[in-house]
Amino acid sequence: RKRIVLKDIKKAFIPVPPLNKQKEIIEKFNGIRTETQRLETLYQRKLQALDELKKSLLHKAFNGEL
Repeated sequence: RKRIVLKDIKKAFIPVPPLNKQKEIIEKFNGIRTETQRLETLYQRKLQALDELKKSLLHKAFNGEL
């Protein structure tokens, strides 16, 4: 279609799950968000630790300690 007009939108059927199902979906998304945030924090710590290790190894290498 080239365009969508209001009368077509009013005629459209948009399925909406029942409220209890919506709440269940929200709970799942919130759980996923929480886990994603936890993983992001963990990965940031690991990246920081790797950066510190790299700096330490470079320092030792340039001082002939390796």
